[in-house]
Amino acid sequence: MSDTEIAAHLLDEVIGYRGVREPIKGMLERAYCKLRERSKEWTRRRVRSIFNKEARRIDYREIEEMRAVLRAREEHARYKEETSRIASMGAL
Repeated sequence: MSDTEIAAHLLDEVIGYRGVREPIKGMLERAYCKLRERSKEWTRRRVRSIFNKEARRIDYREIEEMRAVLRAREEHARYKEETSRIASMGAL
């Protein structure tokens, strides 16, 4: 797989679940907001070019930032699962 394909795949994971009638523009905006929280170097055009596989080069920094967003999502899911487990124990 080329860097462009890897980055496009990671971006698909960053976008996450897509609603049936959700426009592409909304998906890309959601990904842009998540990535922009990590680094101010992200632009809407850059997100769109990676999504469309038009980017001629992909920086290692970009791949790592997408992976960081995914790791943060996984950590948050584990946190929610743990707190709900603790809350259910307290309810008993």
